[in-house]
Amino acid sequence: MSEIPPDQLTYVQAVEELNGIIGELDDGLVDVDALTVRFQRAIDIMEDLDGRIRRARAKVDELAPRLEAISRAATDGAPAASPATAAPEQSAPTYDYGDEPF
Repeated sequence: MSEIPPDQLTYVQAVEELNGIIGELDDGLVDVDALTVRFQRAIDIMEDLDGRIRRARAKVDELAPRLEAISRAATDGAPAASPATAAPEQSAPTYDYGDEPF
């Protein structure tokens, strides 16, 4: 059986497969000959998921100042300025997501 590369799985599919592999390993259901193969597959999926989450976090951090500008304008009653025409402000806040990979 050929496995789908982790980057071609949906996020939900990848998490479900990873949970299945972890369950197999925890329950001792993996044949010794297949152990390293399943363990490698779990690592590949985890690395892919970690990359997806890091990219999503970076995008959220990029978009957050735009949302803040819109919110500020809405409370002030003024139209929101586009990021290109907005006056320079302090640096955008950073968000701490902890050390969890996903």
